[in-house]
Amino acid sequence: MKIFRFLPLLSLVLLQACANPSIVNVREHMVSDIPPEAVIFVPRFEGNPNFVEESTDYYVSRLESSIDNRVVQGSVLRQESTDIISGGNLAPVEIALKVSRGQNYDLLIMGKVTSHSTMGTLNGFSTVRVYDVATGERIANFHRPSGLLMAYSEHQCVMAAVERTAEDSASIFNR
Repeated sequence: MKIFRFLPLLSLVLLQACANPSIVNVREHMVSDIPPEAVIFVPRFEGNPNFVEESTDYYVSRLESSIDNRVVQGSVLRQESTDIISGGNLAPVEIALKVSRGQNYDLLIMGKVTSHSTMGTLNGFSTVRVYDVATGERIANFHRPSGLLMAYSEHQCVMAAVERTAEDSASIFNR
């Protein structure tokens, strides 16, 4: 009978492990300035090397299927370092803006994916930032956990988080 008293507590702990914050920050006054024919550049996501390639592919395919704009998928912006391999920060924005300006792209979308597995819980995270290439100003940023209560792998969690940030990004073009 004591086990039945423990189950609600265990359930609460497991649900709380899934409760990670989301960040949705859109500068509305800048969204209205996005030209309808804007070309969007998405370099390869950074973060956990096990997920960066497929998360970039998945993000771009979800974005392309949701908007009419041309989306250009790029490669890595910088050489892999131990900082990136261990899940370090995004490449400096200046590097990405320089590449974007050289190709006359209108918008830059940079992304990062991470994940964790602790005490039997899994989660994945996707962070995306949208920049106006001409001004270098950030238009929007999104950070989403997977939102899954149950998952079979970190990969599944990361892809769920990427899907959420792709939907967030598409929403600024479909206003």
